[in-house]
Amino acid sequence: MKKILYSFIVVAGLFAATSCEDMLMTGNDSMVTDPELDAKTDSVFYALGIAQAMQQLADQYFFIGEMRGELVTTTEHTDKNLRQLADYSATTANKYDSAYVYYKVINNCNYYLKHRDKDLTTGADNVVINEYAAVEAWRAWAYLQLARTYGGNEKGVPFYTEPLTSISQIEETDFPEFTLSQIVDSLAPSLAKYSGLQVPSFGTNAYSVGNPNWNANVAKNINPELIFVPVDVILGEMYLEDGQWLKAAQHYCKYLCDNKLTSDEYTVFRYFWAANLSLDWFAADFEPSYNLMMDAYTQIYENLASPLDVLTYIPMAVSSQRGQTTNIPLAFGYDYYSTDVSTICPRADEVQIAPSDTYYELTEACDFYYFPKNMNGTTLEPNPNAVKACKMGDGRAVYADDDGTSYRDRAILNRDASDSTKVYISKMKNANVYLFRTSTVYLHLAEALNRLGHPDAAFAILRNGISTYLEQLVSGAGGVNAPHQYMSQASVDLLTNEVPFLSGESRTVFTPENTYGIHHHGGGFTNAKGVENNMGVKGSQATAVGSKNNLLYLPAPIIGAKIQEISERFNVQVGTTKQDSINAMEDILCDEYAKEFAFEGIRFYDLQRIARHKNEAGLYGSDFGSRWFADKLKGNNPQVDLTNPKNWYMPLQ
Repeated sequence: MKKILYSFIVVAGLFAATSCEDMLMTGNDSMVTDPELDAKTDSVFYALGIAQAMQQLADQYFFIGEMRGELVTTTEHTDKNLRQLADYSATTANKYDSAYVYYKVINNCNYYLKHRDKDLTTGADNVVINEYAAVEAWRAWAYLQLARTYGGNEKGVPFYTEPLTSISQIEETDFPEFTLSQIVDSLAPSLAKYSGLQVPSFGTNAYSVGNPNWNANVAKNINPELIFVPVDVILGEMYLEDGQWLKAAQHYCKYLCDNKLTSDEYTVFRYFWAANLSLDWFAADFEPSYNLMMDAYTQIYENLASPLDVLTYIPMAVSSQRGQTTNIPLAFGYDYYSTDVSTICPRADEVQIAPSDTYYELTEACDFYYFPKNMNGTTLEPNPNAVKACKMGDGRAVYADDDGTSYRDRAILNRDASDSTKVYISKMKNANVYLFRTSTVYLHLAEALNRLGHPDAAFAILRNGISTYLEQLVSGAGGVNAPHQYMSQASVDLLTNEVPFLSGESRTVFTPENTYGIHHHGGGFTNAKGVENNMGVKGSQATAVGSKNNLLYLPAPIIGAKIQEISERFNVQVGTTKQDSINAMEDILCDEYAKEFAFEGIRFYDLQRIARHKNEAGLYGSDFGSRWFADKLKGNNPQVDLTNPKNWYMPLQ
């Protein structure tokens, strides 16, 4: 502990952003130490100083989260530090093992929170409280990340909330070590006082931070609001990690309801950009003109100040002259800092990170749901009496075969036209590290609802989204008992009362017309306008995933198949209890995380959380989560025994 803090103090100095034109440009390696934090002035520069510290941990956060998951693999060109992360052989000598980068954020936050007067007002308005809450949220995120990365022992990680500014202060203090639960217990109550507060706004939603060297006409803009972590989102994350399911669900709900964030469409078809696509292999009753699809999912990762679906990111600099750079795009095959003039981000000759066989197997095995055309003639049937499925794979693994000079470079997986074994993964090519998306909140909400005892509500987030339509999906609603009615009254009551999406003003926001199931992003078409029974059908009811005519993608068959898979894979006696369903639904969500968030640097953090909770649940044995985790990572050829949870984490140096 003290070794970490000694190194911190040695390099500590003054963050000195001097104007908004210097936004997120890196000063020296330092901390905020300015006495004017108690003055009623705009303290934007102190917040931006902490944002710079967030930039300095971005690569470590990302590479640990990605390489220690099972969705990527190394290549012959992979840097040794990344290779060691992937096979779990990393030591404290690894380039990406540094608790210091998190403690730097924490110490800067501690200093701000200690010295900032949070009661300054202009008239009736508090002028600093939103920023104060945002700094507390940053600190909570950093501590949570320390626990996720280094929390492999009973003692936990070093914890302190006072700013450290001198070596003597370190020498005279006996710092405690806190487990994840102790961190949550210590930080969440204070942070919860600011539940509902919005993140700070700096008066613009599109601020230019310069142009990359390869194209002077492609400005990189950022939305300053998106550099902050929303209070209720981080509270939800802390409670989810700690197994406090209801509190997690309530804070996720609070954030989504306050900000009127429904789950959106973002549909994409796996083969949309495939060169020379032949329709011969489609089912006979499949007709592209009969269905409608979008490519909005790929737009999430485009060069935008406010990318679709993104709530929080760490935007990295466009050049070393402009601030903190990142190695992430280059590892995936995009030379973001190239000086070669180009209309799009140049590709690198050597790709270090590629999709794994596990990723391909998972996404290729997925059913894609569609509305069949009428096979009795040439007229399209206006009301398909069934939704069908074909093995076309999940659309979020969309790929293109091209030379990297066309719009097709927008695909998630871009295969070199001359060498199809070389795959460029485009999600991170714009040098933004995504921390949270709206889809993150919804899927983590589903995880909390499932563990709370409502697997049907968790499944609803995948199939239909949360909307008032769920009230019609309770068996017997409206006097109807139909196969597509899969919701329990208890779950609808939960979503009306304790997790109140379906009450008060929220009922006008979370409507069937505005809401889509997350699985629709890659799992099925939207019905073309007017093709189903009337032109007014919108939202999840108009999708092949969410349609009442889809009797394939329902909890009973999907959870049942997963239960059978678990039984065979782990040789355990699986029953038909609610706990069996909850465990299986958790695996279904884990698969959805893989398809939705692959290559975004979070896979390891999701896996170790779910594995811990499986161990704690004790179903199929107290070590089931450990065996589950080891099975997930077997393709990485780990150099340690991953059935021992202590080996999941990085060594704390």
